[in-house]
Amino acid sequence: MVPGALMQRVWRFKGLLAACLYGGLSISCVFINKALFRVWGFHFPATLVCGQTAFSLGFMLLLRQLGTVKAERLSGRMLRKVFPLSFMFLLKIVLDMSALVLINIPMYGVLKTTTTPFTMLVDYVMCGRVAPMAVQLPVYATTLGGVIAGFGDLTYDPLGYLMALSSALATAGHVVVVGKLGHELKMDSFTLLMYNCFWSLPASMVLVCAVGEHKRLLDFEHLANPRFLALFTMGCASAYMLNLATYLCTMVNDSLTTSVVGRAKSILQGVAGLFAFGDVQFSLENTAGVLINCAGVAWYTLVKYRMGLDKERMAKRGKEGLLGHGGDGVKGGVGQNLMEVRDGSQIALKLSDSGDLGGNEGGDIEAGVQVGGRAGEVHHRAAHDPVATAVVVR
Repeated sequence: MVPGALMQRVWRFKGLLAACLYGGLSISCVFINKALFRVWGFHFPATLVCGQTAFSLGFMLLLRQLGTVKAERLSGRMLRKVFPLSFMFLLKIVLDMSALVLINIPMYGVLKTTTTPFTMLVDYVMCGRVAPMAVQLPVYATTLGGVIAGFGDLTYDPLGYLMALSSALATAGHVVVVGKLGHELKMDSFTLLMYNCFWSLPASMVLVCAVGEHKRLLDFEHLANPRFLALFTMGCASAYMLNLATYLCTMVNDSLTTSVVGRAKSILQGVAGLFAFGDVQFSLENTAGVLINCAGVAWYTLVKYRMGLDKERMAKRGKEGLLGHGGDGVKGGVGQNLMEVRDGSQIALKLSDSGDLGGNEGGDIEAGVQVGGRAGEVHHRAAHDPVATAVVVR
């Protein structure tokens, strides 16, 4: 078979390939980080965050310099305005890494599912929004499974649990802050990620020094080991590569597919984590709790998938209605709560203000991206990949 014909056959499955790439990279990120912490004994979470931020910023600046991407000009005023978002972003990432050092992957995933009830709580307190009962019920089931799993966890680490729960709360805060500031920022996701890195890099460097990792790092026994350095480099690159995979999956498919894949991979991640590093001690309560938690995640995924399909049908009917009336405005309730901003970076940021808590961990935040004249969507996954990267194909 000639190479061209082979590529055409492969391209027919581009949606499936993009979804698998995103899901695989998302799982790989967690396992690479855990391998650094568990296998190599690299208990320096702030240093890893610093490395990931430095790689992301350096790679984005390189892409911008080469003209591969288009981004807005950076300004001091916007840098100050983005600070609350960057602070919450860095806080949740550092807490994420710190929790992963101390607890096993299944319990890490279980505790991270508390992001959704935390988001519901924060969204109610700050915005007065209440999730539909169809959403609340699977969230309650997921939370119940987490509680049962926690009581049966034979490797219970109170500090690890505190870090994971604090990370979930910080993630919920990050989602709400994005929703609050999104109307004011009016910038594309690539520029927003750059601003995040400009704040996060010096802040993470200060954190490394503040907790004394810079001193202990010099005594780390594997510091010059080529295999460790290769894995550390992969860990630094994985965060940005995950953003690219998220973007690609959403561009080739849609934001709903990305959201479903994200929840499905959390179940696979938990099951694989049971056997990966030998740090799980099985008990009836813990196993039952993890299974209930996974069932709750699957239930929640099904509910959100159906709601997403309903939204798409409503949007399609609304669009057909607008075309029929020959109007350009938004009517009939469909899209009336959406703010759309278009600029030279080819980004249309949409922040939904409906009562539904969409997104992977709550908060329906989407960005439509036009690439090479083709419209797509980028879904902001606040728990694992908070900002999707927009790449302009020339």
